[in-house]
Amino acid sequence: MTTPVAIEITRWYLAGFFLFVAVFYCCRLLLARTLGGQPRVTYGRPGTHHWRLSLTFRVFRSLILGLMIARVPWPSLDDLLLPCPALMIAPVIIAGNILLASSFGFVIYCNVFMGRAWRSGVPDSQIPPLITDGPFRWSRNPAFLGVQAAQFGFFLALPSVFTFVCLLVGVTVIQMQVRLEERHLAATFGQAYERYKGGTPRWLGVTPCPADAAPSRPSA
Repeated sequence: MTTPVAIEITRWYLAGFFLFVAVFYCCRLLLARTLGGQPRVTYGRPGTHHWRLSLTFRVFRSLILGLMIARVPWPSLDDLLLPCPALMIAPVIIAGNILLASSFGFVIYCNVFMGRAWRSGVPDSQIPPLITDGPFRWSRNPAFLGVQAAQFGFFLALPSVFTFVCLLVGVTVIQMQVRLEERHLAATFGQAYERYKGGTPRWLGVTPCPADAAPSRPSA
């Protein structure tokens, strides 16, 4: 596949991908509210660190969606994103598309695995169970790991200053969010979480959690 063809196919691919992501999470939230009767997303109180992280993520997510859709009828918008010509080659672009799709597929798997225990943000009430099996046996944050991989895939699919900034901001926000959630989990689950934390890496590893940290599965 030639580079111009890869660029044009990816233009439509990215618009469709991010639109699908938006629709998927909207449906996910509506379904969760219908089944559980409680909101599954917590943005934090205005002015707090949690709220600022949530706001940053939502702003960039909306900006990316809007720009990727707008690029389809207005290809000239690409110049505003400050593309990186050295990386704008078919193999890199195709690799980015594959990584973006496969990473988000893994994120969906993690979401489905959590079932009704799935939450976004630090919940104020309705504390879900501590999940330590499945993908959580090898990483304490498998879904966030998938999101970061997808962000890198987005940069490769559209190499530019804009996507590089999105990658840096996205990874920084996730790193800060994870530490915020870890403090919450430690305060909520105490020694059970400390045992799990001691045997399972924050991101990825091959050492399973200790046997005395009894795994718990989310309710279906």
